[in-house]
Amino acid sequence: MKIRTLINLSLILVSMALINGCGSKKYADVEKATNDYTKAMENMAASIEKATNASDVAKAINNYNDKMEILTPKMKKISEKYPELKDKNNIPEELKECQKRAEEAAQKFTSSMMKAMPYMNDPEVQKAQQRMGEVMMN
Repeated sequence: MKIRTLINLSLILVSMALINGCGSKKYADVEKATNDYTKAMENMAASIEKATNASDVAKAINNYNDKMEILTPKMKKISEKYPELKDKNNIPEELKECQKRAEEAAQKFTSSMMKAMPYMNDPEVQKAQQRMGEVMMN
C-alpha cells in the first residue's frame, strides 16, 4: 500500500510539472524544473532496473529523494506562479512535447517501482520509502 501512495504522490508532482509546461520563453523556469524532475525519475528508474539487491534499491530511492528535496519546493513555487496552467486539459500547444516526455518518465518510474517490490520488506528500503513520502508531502 505504501508503494502505491508514493507512486500516486509522484504522479501528482509530475502532473504539476506537466501542467505548468516547459516549452516557451514564458515558461523557461518551468522547463528547467520539469526537465530536472524528468531526469530524476529516469535516473531512479534506470538505477532500480539495474538493482540486484535491496541496498541498490534503497540507494536509488535515496538519490531520487536527494534531488526531490531540492526540486519539490521549486515545483510548488512554479505551480503558484502559473495558476493558469493547472487545468491539464488546456495545456498550450507549445508545452505538449514536454508533457509527453514527463509522462513517459512517469511510466518508467512506476514500472521501476514494481521491479523494486521484492525488496520492499527490507528495512533500508522501507526507510528510503518513508523518506520519499516525507519529501513528497513537504
